[in-house]
Amino acid sequence: MGITNFAPSPNEEVQPTNGSASNYPVKLRHTNFQPEFVAVAGTSNHFPAMFSPAFISTAITSQSPPCLTFQRTSTSQSARRTCSKRNLTTFNRYKSSTNFPFKFVEDRSKAFSIACTTAKCTTTEEYADVESCSNQSVSGCLSHYLIGVWLRSSRSVKKLRAVHAFILRHFTSFSIYVGNNLLSSYLRVGMLVDARKVFDEMPMRSVVTWTAIINGYIDLDLTEEALALFSDSVKSGVLANGQMFVCILNLCAKRLDFELGRQIHGVIVKGNRGNLIVDSAIIYFYAQCKDISSAFVAFERMRRRDVVCWTSMITSCSQQGLGQEAISMFSNMLSDGFLPNEFSVCSVLKACGEERELKIGRQLHGLIIKKIIKNDVFVGTSLVDMYAKCGNLVDSREVFDGMRNRNTVTWTSIIAGYAREGLGEEALNLFRLMKRQRIPANNLTIVSILRACGSIEASLTGREVHAQIVKNSFQTNIHIGSTLVWFYCKCRNQLKASMVLQLMPLRDVVSWTAIISGCAHLGHESEALEFLKNMIEEGVEPNSFTYSSTLKACAKMEAILQGKMIHSSANKTSALSNVFVGSALIYMYAKCGYVTEASQVFDSMPVRNLVSWKAMILCYARNGLCREALKLMYRMQAEGFEVDDYILGTVYGACGDVKCDVDSSFEHSLQTH
Repeated sequence: MGITNFAPSPNEEVQPTNGSASNYPVKLRHTNFQPEFVAVAGTSNHFPAMFSPAFISTAITSQSPPCLTFQRTSTSQSARRTCSKRNLTTFNRYKSSTNFPFKFVEDRSKAFSIACTTAKCTTTEEYADVESCSNQSVSGCLSHYLIGVWLRSSRSVKKLRAVHAFILRHFTSFSIYVGNNLLSSYLRVGMLVDARKVFDEMPMRSVVTWTAIINGYIDLDLTEEALALFSDSVKSGVLANGQMFVCILNLCAKRLDFELGRQIHGVIVKGNRGNLIVDSAIIYFYAQCKDISSAFVAFERMRRRDVVCWTSMITSCSQQGLGQEAISMFSNMLSDGFLPNEFSVCSVLKACGEERELKIGRQLHGLIIKKIIKNDVFVGTSLVDMYAKCGNLVDSREVFDGMRNRNTVTWTSIIAGYAREGLGEEALNLFRLMKRQRIPANNLTIVSILRACGSIEASLTGREVHAQIVKNSFQTNIHIGSTLVWFYCKCRNQLKASMVLQLMPLRDVVSWTAIISGCAHLGHESEALEFLKNMIEEGVEPNSFTYSSTLKACAKMEAILQGKMIHSSANKTSALSNVFVGSALIYMYAKCGYVTEASQVFDSMPVRNLVSWKAMILCYARNGLCREALKLMYRMQAEGFEVDDYILGTVYGACGDVKCDVDSSFEHSLQTH
């Protein structure tokens, strides 16, 4: 959404600075003469001489420079005219798109210029005498507009510096228009230092000048310097335009500067300066700051919308994990008559994958097949990822195999899909094929391969991947480090997992939970509790998975004191409402013989799953409370949960010949089961 070109428009009125060759303001109008025309004409055998270092070296000699002339073939001698300062700045008079062959005339006495755009030439009044151009300076012969075209056509640093040197030699000063083009040209080729030097030396600056230099700093992620420049522009009394607002909103989005962005939004609303592009930038800013509600408000206030602002809103919802909202927005966009582009389709496909909305994803796939939506590598990759996340690996592989072009993300999506489904061998085969085709891997590819290795306990392959991680300095990535810890725990190598954890420069809750759950799974319960202690001392707050793993470790050790401390800690967070934490608490209290506490936890759970019911019933049965166990079985059936053979066998085995007073309906339901 950033501004990519701040070159002043040909409509901009340019006031010359003091000492300029021109002594009147020039109003440049839209013409059929485009900057690209220069590049096309440059393919001529004659034209490159004008815009080349050779010409510049000739022009800076003591002799008066030759003129740039135009010639049209098959034109009578009487129709020939001369070049002048006037006709060089009024190309809009010639409306034809005819390509003029350019000719560089060394002999000034024979120099002439013919610029006819129809069968009839322009009248004599349009041109000066032939002698007028030969006696003028270069600054008089070349208009500011032509200098701007020349700058925009310079595609290399060498050519740009040559043009700059020519300007400095033959213009005592130049207009804002030329300065803006020079500044933008340096930024286009990545020469920020040179651009800043031009900016500092400009005697006069417009809002275009300030916007161009600020955007140059933003593009290089120099946000502090960009903010300082914006502050200077405000102090200089520069009135921001739409491009400046978009530029500063992008800056606020990068810096996550919510307060400044809100102030800019207020200025836009107060001054009624909004338009489609500015409003889309406002939505993007609020989305980057994770304030989706404000983004929705800004979107609803838009007077009119296009596919870009719809796409901004859909993408924002998808990136923030609001998949259903993204799908709903996409449906509303179609209802308003807008045809989606590839960006909105990719965002909706991502949302379909996260929400497992396979039906909607298939409908989008149908539109792509019918070529209603453009199909490219990004759309194809989104389809592969959507089918994989929905668990439909057959269709995901079919789309993958049918793609002509694949990038790293495409390969990673299909590999991750196989790894998620536990099909580690297929994932590894694809990874080997990916390496043979010399497709570079990214961090997510490595994470997916490590998960594939862990799912099938491919220790050797995983260690090879680990070696490549160390070789390429990937071990500093927190996600790769956490996955390595998980991988070694899955391969029953707790010592190596602990070493990887200690070598990580940064550790988050995922890293600690991986080692804690791994130790608990491998029977190293005391080490799991010790890692929990270290985690809390490091200032990392446990999540629901951490609490669940440590409570299982306490249950195996029957360490009721540590279990109660963990329960007290979880009670201060939202983790206690998690169904897995509640089930782990019931299991821990049941193993330690604390039936009352287990019952209290069970009754306070907002949501229960099969594990919760099973843990509580077995708690009653193993502690001799057969009546409560049988009643809870009946209640479990009444709420729609199936009582499996393991529960029945455990309850009957624990209760033995104990007679319980149960009503006939409960006895009948058990017999039926």
